[in-house]
Amino acid sequence: MKYFKYLPYLLLLVIFLYGFKSDIVKDQFQKMKTMTQIIRLVSENYVEDVDMNDILEGAIIGLLDRLDPHSSYISSDQLELINEQFDGEFEGIGIEFSILGGFITVISPIPGTPSDRAGLQSGDKIIRINDKSAYKITQKDVMEKLRGPKGTTVDVTISRPGIEDDFNVTLLRDKIPIVSVLASFMIDENTGYIKINRFARTTAVELKEALTKLENSGMNQLLLDLRNNGGGMMDQAISIVDMFVSSHDTILFTKGKISGSSEVYRAKKNRRDKDYPVIVLINRGSASASEIVSGAFQDLDRGLVVGETSFGKGLVQRQYPLKDGSAARITIARYYTPSGRLIQRAYSDVADYYTDLTLDNREAEDSTLAEKPIYHTKKGRTVYGGGGITPDIFSEQDLELSKSTREVLTHPDRLDFKYANELKSDIQEKYSDYMKFRNTYKIDGKKINEFVHWLEKQEIEFSEDEIEEDWDYLENRILAQAASSIWGKEYLYKHKLTQDVQAQEALKHFNEARELFNH
Repeated sequence: MKYFKYLPYLLLLVIFLYGFKSDIVKDQFQKMKTMTQIIRLVSENYVEDVDMNDILEGAIIGLLDRLDPHSSYISSDQLELINEQFDGEFEGIGIEFSILGGFITVISPIPGTPSDRAGLQSGDKIIRINDKSAYKITQKDVMEKLRGPKGTTVDVTISRPGIEDDFNVTLLRDKIPIVSVLASFMIDENTGYIKINRFARTTAVELKEALTKLENSGMNQLLLDLRNNGGGMMDQAISIVDMFVSSHDTILFTKGKISGSSEVYRAKKNRRDKDYPVIVLINRGSASASEIVSGAFQDLDRGLVVGETSFGKGLVQRQYPLKDGSAARITIARYYTPSGRLIQRAYSDVADYYTDLTLDNREAEDSTLAEKPIYHTKKGRTVYGGGGITPDIFSEQDLELSKSTREVLTHPDRLDFKYANELKSDIQEKYSDYMKFRNTYKIDGKKINEFVHWLEKQEIEFSEDEIEEDWDYLENRILAQAASSIWGKEYLYKHKLTQDVQAQEALKHFNEARELFNH
């Protein structure tokens, strides 16, 4: 039977272990014997046919899960997708999409890609692929049918709102960049804003390009948004900090037990330091490489950190390839900030490890800070350890949204996006300029009623009173989607920023950031 191919490997391990005489190894030997016995008992006696490959894979996953929350097994299928995210590109047609109403719906074409060059628009539905219906297509099928080698073609049939007849488009597949810098723009004549959503192989290059663009537009202070950035490649985080630190300061150090796992990473001498103050935005979703960046900016007094205490993911994983195309990601060291703070939170109870993130006001009370170990920055400011990066200025989103509003914003059919497309033609007729739109366009009472009636047709449960109570926030999200659809993806963030509590709080503190930088 095919699953017995694993037994020789297990037995070889048993024999290897048996070559040692310590009591610990003898215990391991016995456990391995027990493991092989259970595998045989299940395969021969279980009441139903079972997929032993699946069970053995589950055993591997369970083994790594017992180590810490971040050591993990990656199947060969998962590995391809993960590597793609880090490599920063794939080959395909270049759309951000969702499956809405059973069809692939274009959220936005990626600039400079085949879809963009062919004129695909936000709201377009792909109803046929190579003359075969794409109705009720799965995410997996989308990847298989639309992705493909550079230079190959795929025919799609498009249904576009406002156009009666469907039309066909032939797309020539190309390399598609996976961008890390989602948005970069000027908030005002002095302040630049950059949003980074991951740390991939191209992140530092993307950031450098974004900084150059903003500097040429007159930027003399930067708001760097790392909220909900789960991390990625450590070297990219170090390179980004190094853009702003010209001295030979420590950016990060790691401690582990194997050769090469304990390292000190320093800024390079004689590099031009960016000569303007920086504020870094973080929240509970900022982890790993995001914490390296925000922790270094804080400890080196290079910038202020605003928001909420970050996730607290400070374990270093090394990815080991396995012969079947899968991989094991194993923790080999821990991250420490320049002041010596361990970034990793305690994880003795894995359930608490994740639910702790939902606790309110983790750093708002003096008593909370009193429980944290104290460290000091390069210039002697007090900062706090205990896991994650505690911000210099605490600011939470403080969104107490109603159940109805949450239902609208989290619905799998992306209701805010769908309704924005209902408004799109009206906005385009009235506005050619985003700023005029932002300053003057409002969804009036009549249109609010129309929105409520439209919601009734979406077959969701909601309270009209709750919708009206949260209308300012809902309107902002709907119009942000409309702006993105008309003027481009960065306008999604530009419009959201107008009602972003944390970002607006950060903007109040640039004088402090400038004083810290100049001191």
